[in-house]
Amino acid sequence: MCGVAGFNFKDDELAKSMGDAIAHRGPDDQGSFADEIMTLVHRRLSIIDLSAAGHQPMISDDGNLVIIYNGEIYNFNDIRKTLIAKGYQFSSRTDTEVILRGYEAYGEDIFNKLRGMWALAIYDKKRQKLLLSRDFFGVKPLYYYHNGNDFVFASETKAIIKFLEERKISLHGSPMGLMSYFTLGYAPQPLTISQEIKKVASAEVLILDLASKQLTSRLLFWPNSNKPSNADDFEKVMLESVERHLMADVPVGVFLSGGADSTLIAVLLKKLGQKLKAFTVNIPGRQDAVFADKIAKFTGLDQQEIVLNDDNFEEMYQKLWESLDEPVADTSLIPSLLVSREAAKSVKVVMTGEGGDELFWGYPRHQNLVGASNILSPNKFIEQLDNHRQPASQTYLNYLRPLLRRWRYYDMKRRGDLVGLYLELTNLTSDFASRSQLQNYFCGRLTNTKPDVSLLDKMFYLPDDLLYKNDFATMNYGIEGRVPILDREAYSFANNLDPHFKIENAIGKKIVKDYLSANLPPELIFRSKEGFSVPLQQFLFRLHKQDIKDSISYLLDCRVNFIDRLALAKMLKDENYFNLISRKFPALLFVILTFYKVTKKYRWANL
Repeated sequence: MCGVAGFNFKDDELAKSMGDAIAHRGPDDQGSFADEIMTLVHRRLSIIDLSAAGHQPMISDDGNLVIIYNGEIYNFNDIRKTLIAKGYQFSSRTDTEVILRGYEAYGEDIFNKLRGMWALAIYDKKRQKLLLSRDFFGVKPLYYYHNGNDFVFASETKAIIKFLEERKISLHGSPMGLMSYFTLGYAPQPLTISQEIKKVASAEVLILDLASKQLTSRLLFWPNSNKPSNADDFEKVMLESVERHLMADVPVGVFLSGGADSTLIAVLLKKLGQKLKAFTVNIPGRQDAVFADKIAKFTGLDQQEIVLNDDNFEEMYQKLWESLDEPVADTSLIPSLLVSREAAKSVKVVMTGEGGDELFWGYPRHQNLVGASNILSPNKFIEQLDNHRQPASQTYLNYLRPLLRRWRYYDMKRRGDLVGLYLELTNLTSDFASRSQLQNYFCGRLTNTKPDVSLLDKMFYLPDDLLYKNDFATMNYGIEGRVPILDREAYSFANNLDPHFKIENAIGKKIVKDYLSANLPPELIFRSKEGFSVPLQQFLFRLHKQDIKDSISYLLDCRVNFIDRLALAKMLKDENYFNLISRKFPALLFVILTFYKVTKKYRWANL
């Protein structure tokens, strides 16, 4: 696990400043490559083959190829054996070298053979091309800037912003990126909230022709056997994935939340005879830590519990705003940073449970989306409601708004409107932000895509929120986060599983819970989902109320015209109204706060 950066020109000072910006991602080693055409920068977190043989950038024997790579490939030994049989020789035990030799042997087709997580760049001197590639699920982030001439990329936007600042280039708001952010709390790939910076999308290969400076793109084939899955194979598939994800030359641990997905990993580790160190955050008012403690004892994990209190909340609150360079309004970033900091004291790799809800339909919204299969734009009445400035009154919020939302929900359910229902069920800012244009954007992105109830979660929420959060928190403390449920074989199994093994009788993630029922006491399984978010009233609104008010003032000064400015102004003038919003719509205030804290750090031209 590492940090990567680069650009299509030579500039030693910029290479150093971009490398320094992502130094936390790779505390073990650093390296760079430069010729007159390309500069590549790498920061290494050593996980496999800790020797100098794993140093990057790594160059092919003939000097034609240079690679920088962030990730882990769990089938690299299988590919390595195949390449050795073809006559290729290796000088290290690294997966980096396997990708490099694999590219020599198969070209871009090597990416379809990889099983793991990655964000990488390959400089192909002979073909005069730069290739960027990102894994199927988007576990590892990769961003880029391209103005038709200069091309700059990095694992984090803060490194690209070093280039923009040097060239005195201002950021401009992306209308659709901002609209998505103020609805969902994140910008959907390939967008960010700025027009200048884009994301390499999940399963995308981006190719820069270094002569013409033209960009082309293609998508990898998602792994799918297209054969019906046998539910009895669930343990075999998941056990094999977890076993592969244990591969490391350094200590491995696990984040144990007490939820079904991390519990599944704990049970599988027990079956593999692995007594790893487990880390749990105890959030006041939640029962997750109680269940996590019982699960750790039952599965033989060595659990460490970290209690979220005022002091460490304050430390993580400051750390979050110092480090966050892309606004993602997920309050679980704070406990994720806390547990990563503690884990980094004793391990260098942690397994986490992301992906179970998306693959096996575990969110409550998935039950509401069953039967919705139409990709429809909003009807005119809903568009009129969306574009109307809602009255910022307590009467509206308490009485009229719930009635309108219920009417919208039943109308979209009747029409089978998958995207409209999804946005209705997931939006963080309620009727304070317009979303009809966002629905049109998502509908356009889903053309020729087979709908299912977790499609939008897999395409956007998973890579742009959950996996971003996992990467951000772990890499800030120089540890690697692995997601064994998001394995290509597990995905193929889940994708071809009969839906009644996912949702039946209003029980989501049925196959997971059935498996846990056979391996755990029932009281540790069937309970309501609590999540990992921070209770905002208890911490944020009590400790940082002025920050929130400052963020509202800041947003009012911005030219963001699709959020209810009447309501924003009233929050500042009327304390009772502010308190009402903080109780009824706490996520709205965290969206505004995150936007303020991140964007005020950089040079913007039109906010």
